Amino acid sequence: MGANYVDLVLRRLHDVAREIDEDDLQPLLCSFKCSMEPASENFLRNVALGHEKNDISRTYLFLEKTNSDVNTIKGFFTVAVKCLAIGEHHCIPDGISRQMNIDRGIAQSYLLGQLAKADGAEKGFGREMISRALGIFSKNNEMVGCRVARLDCRDDLLEYYKSCGFAFIGKNQNGILNQMVVII
Repeated sequence: MGANYVDLVLRRLHDVAREIDEDDLQPLLCSFKCSMEPASENFLRNVALGHEKNDISRTYLFLEKTNSDVNTIKGFFTVAVKCLAIGEHHCIPDGISRQMNIDRGIAQSYLLGQLAKADGAEKGFGREMISRALGIFSKNNEMVGCRVARLDCRDDLLEYYKSCGFAFIGKNQNGILNQMVVII
């Protein structure tokens, strides 16, 4: 991690849940505040652990130890495997399209499904989280293949994710979110 993040440790939610008492887990999850993404707060508190148990996704927590040895969640992201349906409405740049291994309108892909940083997190921390998520995808690519990572985002985040290396390929099926990909 970058020099600004040396006091943070990246841990999988499943591992944290096994190590601490269940009575301590929910307060830890509820301590995460992200006023820009209240849906992410809800996901972390009410959905993430169920997704872990059912092998739907993996949630990674950036934990910061305070002086009292109490961990606080500085941010988190969720990763999964999810096929990407490629339709006529997609406008994939040629260089990316050739690398996606599209077969009968489907591209295998990793999904960066949640990404949220806590209120007050330093500028640039979101990029650090994306870098760590792409590192996980890269390790998976070495073990099992698949070179496409994707995410869906709102219009106001489109330029941010472009600046992080993702390419816009079109709107999702309901036309609300932007689908973006990066080759790992």
